[in-house]
Amino acid sequence: MKTKVILESQNKYAKQENKKFEKAYMRAMLIALLEDKKISKSQYDECKRRMKIE
Repeated sequence: MKTKVILESQNKYAKQENKKFEKAYMRAMLIALLEDKKISKSQYDECKRRMKIE
C-alpha cells in the first residue's frame, strides 16, 4: 500500500508547516492501520523508519 500526501505551499513558513502536518498525518495513518490490525508492529516500525517519522 502506498499513500502520498501532496500539499502546496506559498511561502517558506507554510512549506515548513506543511512538512510537519504531513509527518503528523502519516504517523496517524500508520497508528490507525496498526490499531485495526491491518499492518503488523514490524511493518509499522519499517514504515516509520523509511518515512523518517518519530
